[in-house]
Amino acid sequence: MKLSSKAREAIAGYIFAAPIIISILLFTIYPVFAGLYYSFTNYQPTEAQKFKMRFIPEEAMMFHTAVFPDEEDVSYEEIANFFNPVDFVLYDVGVNLNDKQIEAIRKYLDSERLIKDFLAGKLKEEMTVSKFMEKYMKAESNLFKRYIPDFLGLSNFKKMIKDQYFWISLKNAFVYSVIVVPVQTLLAILLAVAANMKIRGRGFFKAVFFIPSISSSAAISMIFWLIYSKPGVLNRLLGYFGMQPIDWLNNPNTALGAIMVLNIWTTAGYFMVTFLAGLQGIPGTIYEAAEIDGAKFWRRFWKITFPLLRPQILFVSIMGIIGCMQVFDQIYFLIKNMRNITISYYIYKNAFEYHNMGYASAIAMVLFLIILLITTLQRKFIKEEAYF
Repeated sequence: MKLSSKAREAIAGYIFAAPIIISILLFTIYPVFAGLYYSFTNYQPTEAQKFKMRFIPEEAMMFHTAVFPDEEDVSYEEIANFFNPVDFVLYDVGVNLNDKQIEAIRKYLDSERLIKDFLAGKLKEEMTVSKFMEKYMKAESNLFKRYIPDFLGLSNFKKMIKDQYFWISLKNAFVYSVIVVPVQTLLAILLAVAANMKIRGRGFFKAVFFIPSISSSAAISMIFWLIYSKPGVLNRLLGYFGMQPIDWLNNPNTALGAIMVLNIWTTAGYFMVTFLAGLQGIPGTIYEAAEIDGAKFWRRFWKITFPLLRPQILFVSIMGIIGCMQVFDQIYFLIKNMRNITISYYIYKNAFEYHNMGYASAIAMVLFLIILLITTLQRKFIKEEAYF
């Protein structure tokens, strides 16, 4: 069948777009749905590979029985009298089990065959846990094929209600966003206006303002650690005015504010570029007419520049809130107390320090819904208008 030129063009387009489509499916869409599923379970990342773990059964049996298979005068009955299959798998093989798996081992593990193979020296070969259970379980060996977390329903979400650190981290994220977003937006507008003026060296100033936004977050965090530390630059400057040194990052009353200043400094230059593009799209004739009418700089700014940048302000405020609600790297590098953590950092701690990925996924889903709600309300009440 001969395809039309339109169909051939569509197929070619999808072929060229296939790499990015596949990447989005694998690294964006799939993680979202996986996180949603895990939020209703007790998924633990350290458990995910437990049935693929390799071990030597003979060594595990030796630990459990304190018997060497080549010892003389050791009978099957002597070992069988104290052999505990559940303890053997839990503590000597080293596999965590749920209640269903424990009951299956208690009922179906072929202890007689296992002990006889041990005494006959047949357990020297290394194998995976799943292969071992398949060999020695009389039934229900499918329970040990792959890790399946227990379904908990809404338990993770109910747990949040009583979790004080969840509420502390959520409050900190809101406070962070409420302060940082307006300040960085206004500062970005002012920087853009300054960079848009016809003055000598404006290319240099544009680069200086923008450099922090493309610099390594880790490097910038370390620089600010040197500034904020007790013997650091900031305290030395304040010392000239007779002020006592402050431990800015370890004091819960100052740590979050210090990070806000850091974030505003690093992001204002990035959003400056957005506003600079908007400024260059405003016709110069409007400013000329305002000057003829006698409008001063600040009046022109508030009555012309600011209103006509509304589409850019909406974009920057949405992106700023999304970024602030998810702030992680500066908190990870610089904050050492739990009173100043943000919700993204608390998700990280639950997932990778407490190894409770299910609860972390539930918090991530709540954060996703909060950001979605805020963004929807912003778009509803702050209309994006085109003037030209």
